[in-house]
Amino acid sequence: MSVSYIPKNVYVICNFQKDAGPRQLIPTRETITVFYGTDKERPLLTIDDRNINKEFPCKSPTNAMWSFLCFGAGLIIGAALILSGPIGWAVLAIGVGAMAYGLYQSTKIDHMCSGALGKGKWWIEHDTVKFDKKKAITQNSLLLCDIGGLLTPIFSYAIAKKYAKQINNNNDKEIALNAVMSLVGGAGFVVAGLEMGVAKTLLWTGGTMAAMNVATYGEREIIRNNSLEDNKHYQDLNNKVDENSLIPSYIKDPLAATPSDISSPDILELDKNGNLTSRDGKTPIFLNGKWYVQDWQQNITEIKQGTELSKDLSVLEGIDSREVWKTPEGKVIVENIRKGKYSESLIQTTKDGSGTVRPRNLPILAEELPNVKVQNLKNIGKLGIKGGGAIAFIFPFITTYFSEESRKFLAEAMEEDMDNGISIMSRN
Repeated sequence: MSVSYIPKNVYVICNFQKDAGPRQLIPTRETITVFYGTDKERPLLTIDDRNINKEFPCKSPTNAMWSFLCFGAGLIIGAALILSGPIGWAVLAIGVGAMAYGLYQSTKIDHMCSGALGKGKWWIEHDTVKFDKKKAITQNSLLLCDIGGLLTPIFSYAIAKKYAKQINNNNDKEIALNAVMSLVGGAGFVVAGLEMGVAKTLLWTGGTMAAMNVATYGEREIIRNNSLEDNKHYQDLNNKVDENSLIPSYIKDPLAATPSDISSPDILELDKNGNLTSRDGKTPIFLNGKWYVQDWQQNITEIKQGTELSKDLSVLEGIDSREVWKTPEGKVIVENIRKGKYSESLIQTTKDGSGTVRPRNLPILAEELPNVKVQNLKNIGKLGIKGGGAIAFIFPFITTYFSEESRKFLAEAMEEDMDNGISIMSRN
């Protein structure tokens, strides 16, 4: 099959790009003596030419920016819900630090290509033809960037533009999902850390990360083995350039890890002692839908009951606690409490050591109810984090799908562009 050599200014797209337009390939080798045309303005490119005319905004730092910003926000939310004192301030400081690092990553979004491409490598270059003693690249060639992006030359601007837009849209969705995972993961880590201890939380997180890595590896295998079977570029991409690996990226390059790599630990059912068993000691430790709904209902009910009870207690303002039992309003409230009109956690302060409701304690209850309502709202926030963690648990599979789609777009663009090129062709 004849394929074109690649001259300067041929368009290029990247599966990590974060805008909807292509760029153009430029030479970077020291010695240039081979050109396309007689004007000597368009060198024919080789494996030593690894740069573009203008850097792509890159998915990698964009994802890091939003992941750290949202993870930091999640830590702050978690601390606000359940922590106080020195520990709360420490977690708050870590959250602010994570957000600051996210802002630092934002400065790298438009400045990653040159250095990373310079450290990259062209694959599927020409086996025998060399320009200036360097192997030539062709329409079949793919440039693997040092941070994982894949670039391919495309002659047609229309084709390059079409697939650049699709890749950008895919990357937007992937980054948004990673941001949600980071937000829920940050808040969930605080919640789980308090409920079952930091050591157990880290153990659970490590285990779920390992399991998720194996699961997404399998997902990639299924996608790659059942997609674009007649597309040679896609098969070369999978088998020669960017093979599937069980080793996760955060192991290969720890400095490139982001909070979205963390598997959220906040979907556990714990006993009262924070142990990894459910409330009845029998059902699985994963979030139980029935209990989850019951907890929501309980807290919402208590908020409604507390609001009603606060209104009833307001008529006792200014009355001496020793005289409350003489008032008809006090008698009605005590009777309602004794009949079980209100949740037990609402009326604990009305009881004495023997569990008997005492009218003299009603003013104390009135003072406590706002704090109970705040705790109910915090409980609802914690439940939201748990529910978010349960939903976000499937997000890695969705982001893997989007990532694989972007790789397929590269191969489809290459296939669609094969009828284009320059008059200097090779048998490759």
